[in-house]
This record gives sequence, C-alpha cells and structure tokens, in this order.
Amino acid sequence: MESWPKRETISLTELADAVDVDALRDLIGRGSRQRQRVSRAYAVRVATTKGFPDPILDHPKLRLWHRDDVERWLDLNRPGWRGDK
Repeated sequence: MESWPKRETISLTELADAVDVDALRDLIGRGSRQRQRVSRAYAVRVATTKGFPDPILDHPKLRLWHRDDVERWLDLNRPGWRGDK
C-alpha cells in the first residue's frame, strides 16, 4: 500500500493534536474497566476498520490521525470509551 505521503505538508498544529497508534491504544483502553492499553495489533485492527478516519500521515513506520476525528469515531462506534459513568 503506497499511500505515503498523503499530503506534502502537515502543520505544527496538526502534529500537536495528532494521534499515533500508541495514543490510539490509550484511547481505546479508556473504556475498559481496568483502563488499560489494548494491544498494538488490536489498535491497528481498529484503525483499519471501514469508516475509521483516514490518517493525515500514512508512512510504513508512522501513522497519524487527527485527534478530533478519532474521538468522533470512538463516540459513534465505541460508546463508553471515555470512561464516563
């Protein structure tokens, strides 16, 4: 899959609010009772789910998404991920 680079430039603001796979692991794990990180393989599987936001950077060694897009997707597809009671 040769989708890199998606765009020529990414702003510093976008990078500051970006989510990588490790941050995605934390976000998904928030909804669990133990609030533990999920496995990297599981996070990658979620990220490749149809309808998951497109990454702003898709490189073989680094994939980044907009935090707002990921949180919106989690709100719709993983109710309770925020850990709200």
